[in-house]
Amino acid sequence: MKQKLVFLSAVLAVLAFGCQSKNKKKEITTNGAITYTNPIISKYLADPNIKYENGYYYLFATGPADDGRFLPIHRSKDLSKWEFVRGAVSNGAKTDWNFKHFWAPEVYKIKNKFYLYYTASPEFSPENSGNHVGLAIADSIQGPYKNVGIVVPHSSIDGHVFFDTDSTMTIFYTIEHGNKDGLVAGQIYADRLLTPTQVEGKPVQIISHHVWQEGPFMLHRDNNYFLTYSCGNWRDSTYHLRYAIAKSPMGPYTEQPDTILKSNKMVKGPGHHSLFTDCDGKDWIVYHGWDPKYTARYTRIDRIFVEGDKISSDGPTFTPQNIHK
Repeated sequence: MKQKLVFLSAVLAVLAFGCQSKNKKKEITTNGAITYTNPIISKYLADPNIKYENGYYYLFATGPADDGRFLPIHRSKDLSKWEFVRGAVSNGAKTDWNFKHFWAPEVYKIKNKFYLYYTASPEFSPENSGNHVGLAIADSIQGPYKNVGIVVPHSSIDGHVFFDTDSTMTIFYTIEHGNKDGLVAGQIYADRLLTPTQVEGKPVQIISHHVWQEGPFMLHRDNNYFLTYSCGNWRDSTYHLRYAIAKSPMGPYTEQPDTILKSNKMVKGPGHHSLFTDCDGKDWIVYHGWDPKYTARYTRIDRIFVEGDKISSDGPTFTPQNIHK
């Protein structure tokens, strides 16, 4: 019973991790028409995640930070103008789990602390082998974040934590090459989190429809569990975003025929995303996409729409968009 109460407190803290007051909503919506044009920041920023806290939207992403750290944090009051805050983490020693390959950050507020899940690896690890999903914790969303250690014991990337209404926590991730536990590389698995730092150790295969699927993110809406994810080759225009539906976080899932995002003439390989709700209650997707010449992956945002068992998006857009439409 005590453990359930702890989990319930954690869930309520996460569910409250958004636009929390009418005054903050007014601050963003009464300044007239605000527009943005993708990409929202002219830097190499991939695998983005956005959370709202204390009047700001905070963007975490894959890439080098201006201060020499990793996983740069930017913030904005209106989703249009962004400023650099700091790199979220610094690397450990060469033999530590978090020396290089700083990828796919996602942050969650649990009991007034901020938990940053991300992918990293030791020095002597190939690009697609030996990575793990681990954790760093901070007292402020702006960091800096202090390393806690590996959370997913298998070779893994792209950790995403889902907090359900019954107080359970589930972590989704993609199995990486070099796995020694019999799990299949390129497939999405899920495991219960007993605490924010400890998995149950009973991974379940969730999505295996494609040669490679990654970047899972869960949306719970109207008794449906929408697992959204990317597949294809992240280096080219085959990379795209789609979704599957289940009645519980652990599945089984039915993949839907629709894509949420796919390449167009100006945005190539859109994907590896997260979802968030703004202070007006509108749903958004934040994702990366290459420019037409494939010089860099840039962070982009667009509206998404959930209607019954369908998810659609305005994106990828590349012309000025009204944030409040």
